Amino acid sequence: MQDKGLDFKHKEVININDGKRLGYVQDVCADLETGKITSIIVP
Repeated sequence: MQDKGLDFKHKEVININDGKRLGYVQDVCADLETGKITSIIVP
């Protein structure tokens, strides 16, 4: 599968400190030169 970035949109973000659900990933920003994720947007 080549669309790895789309896999994040089906993931729920949970705070590891208190277990609180923060929501589902809305968007992912990446540095195209290094290929590293720079931020994950959660509404």
